[in-house]
Amino acid sequence: MLFAAASISPASLRVSVVRCKQQHSPVSKASAGNHHNTVAQPQLRSLRLNNPFVIGANKKAARQPLLAASSVASAASSAASASASASASARLASAYASSSSAASASASASAAIPQLAAKAKAVAAVVAPAAPAVTTMAILGTSLAFPALWLFALVPCMLGLINPVYVFSVGYGLSVAAQGAGLLALAMQSGVWIPAMCLAHLGGAVFYGLRLGAFLYWRSVTWAEWGKRAQNAPEAKAKGIVSRVAVIAACALLYAFMCCPMLFHVQSANAIPAALRPVIAGGLAVQWLGAIIEAVADHQKSAFKFSAEGKSRWCDVGLYARCRHPNYLGEVMFWVGTFLAGIPAMLVTGWYSFVPSTLGLAFIVYLMTSQCKKQDEKQGGRYGEQAEYAAWVGRSGSLMPKLL
Repeated sequence: MLFAAASISPASLRVSVVRCKQQHSPVSKASAGNHHNTVAQPQLRSLRLNNPFVIGANKKAARQPLLAASSVASAASSAASASASASASARLASAYASSSSAASASASASAAIPQLAAKAKAVAAVVAPAAPAVTTMAILGTSLAFPALWLFALVPCMLGLINPVYVFSVGYGLSVAAQGAGLLALAMQSGVWIPAMCLAHLGGAVFYGLRLGAFLYWRSVTWAEWGKRAQNAPEAKAKGIVSRVAVIAACALLYAFMCCPMLFHVQSANAIPAALRPVIAGGLAVQWLGAIIEAVADHQKSAFKFSAEGKSRWCDVGLYARCRHPNYLGEVMFWVGTFLAGIPAMLVTGWYSFVPSTLGLAFIVYLMTSQCKKQDEKQGGRYGEQAEYAAWVGRSGSLMPKLL
């Protein structure tokens, strides 16, 4: 054993140490990765067992290279740990930076939210129209439509405060015109498309009412007999302010009932089926024809009354040759046509729309037919003994003309 130990030279020992260093160099460690300890320790143990000189002869001298090799390994291990630590720190720093960036972006976004909301609100205020209030532009589509119609009728009827008879004469005509014009104004302000037939419906009421109101006022100031009749009329008996207001309100309500077909026509003008348009056209024809017949009849009778012959004779000229009361016929035709032109709209609206419209039509038809009988009795008592009058009665009709 001693011989064997003596046969190992210092150079050989240095070679072994150098080899050990090379095996534990940074290059070897880099190739070994994190497993440097498992490679270095067996090699060191092998070095000790294969060299008895290291174990027995010169332990101190041999320990220094071994310690150096171990230091190299420890340094490499520390370097690897430091590198891993640095890499982990870098990743942690990167994650922190990312989270900081995200937090900063989130904070920026949070700070921008009020600004974006303000901009969105400003854009919405420009693009979206404001919620409509209950104005004249929105009345037609609400439950205020009929009260508005009643108000239109009520204003002209206030002339009854001046003269109670005006409620049934001048106020009546102007009330019809006011309702037609008021509905037209509401429809135009609402921005809804108004069909030509609806315009003709409302226009007929305006024409009829203005013409009748003007004629009745002219007659009241030029016809002396009208003043006497006005004083004896039942409506003139309302003396107190309370009773007059009650009569005015009731008459205005009745006139609103009569004009209800026009209200429903305006509300449903664009929803009426095309198959029902002929009904509207037929109603408009009757309405306008009635208004024209009444206008012509009023003019003919007034002209006859102011003539010399009219002082002592009944009117049997023009339309009166075949019909004793063509002015009442025109009145009935106007309201029947107004009702007929509104039937399609009332069918669209619902059965309840027929209630006020039918009440208004029934009233005016009853009033005109009863006036025909009353006037026939009055003229019969005055001219009944004259053969010429009896012949005229025989060839003419009371309300409807006798053509044969």
